[in-house]
Amino acid sequence: MPIQINLLAEAQAAEELRRKDPVKRGIWIAGFLVSLVLLWILKLQCDIWFGQNTYNRLENEWKRDFDKYAGVTNQQARTAEVNQKLAALDSLATNRFLWAPVLNALQKTMVDHIQVTHIWCEQSETEEAAHDVGSGSSKMHVAGGMVEKIILYIEAEDTNPKGRNYDKYKESLCSSDFFVKSLKRKDGFVLDGTLSGPVADPSDPGRQFVTFKLKSIFPEVVHQ
Repeated sequence: MPIQINLLAEAQAAEELRRKDPVKRGIWIAGFLVSLVLLWILKLQCDIWFGQNTYNRLENEWKRDFDKYAGVTNQQARTAEVNQKLAALDSLATNRFLWAPVLNALQKTMVDHIQVTHIWCEQSETEEAAHDVGSGSSKMHVAGGMVEKIILYIEAEDTNPKGRNYDKYKESLCSSDFFVKSLKRKDGFVLDGTLSGPVADPSDPGRQFVTFKLKSIFPEVVHQ
């Protein structure tokens, strides 16, 4: 039987050993894993870049929408302010003190021997802050506003003082339907001060008269 001698056996064994070297295999595996990590990092960077772009786009859209919203809300606030002023003007126009009904009522309450010489009115408005009234369960909140105060004065002459026509005139005013309704009471007129002494009439020295002044305070009106 022939004998076969492999002269490359040693080299082949060394090559086989190199192929089975665990260090080399570990290097290949490590390189593969590093490649995977790099790819993952690259993917994350791409995701971050796309996410940043999306965020910037949404933020710009939000800013545009916010500017529109701010404009709309500002316009609503201005509209509400204008409506409030219009409502206040309408309330003032509706509730303002009117002289025509007063003069009409005065001409219906005249008494013989009474001559009205002056009629004037003191009208003022003061600002009143909101405040609470009472305490506990009965506590009430009163809104602030402008408080309108009106005082009516009537100065007149009684050409027949002995007949006390000034009292009759005061009673005539107090019993007037208009003044009872407006003043919300039947004693709305009072004598302001005292009667003057008898004064001779310049046009008829034989006749005398006394002057007097009546005062009436209307209920306060609060304009919100």
